[in-house]
Amino acid sequence: MQPQRSHEAALLHRGDCSLYKSAVGFISYEDAVIALDEPDVEPCQICMPESGLPPT
Repeated sequence: MQPQRSHEAALLHRGDCSLYKSAVGFISYEDAVIALDEPDVEPCQICMPESGLPPT
């Protein structure tokens, strides 16, 4: 999970996304499903983490 910046949404990435290289911010599968339902979290448009999660 890439933290939210000022007026932008937080971004959810796959663990192997090349756009977000950080040793912190990893969340569980269950938390990722919940995070995508939050209004201030968006999926990365490059790695598309929602494609590996069940529909809500």
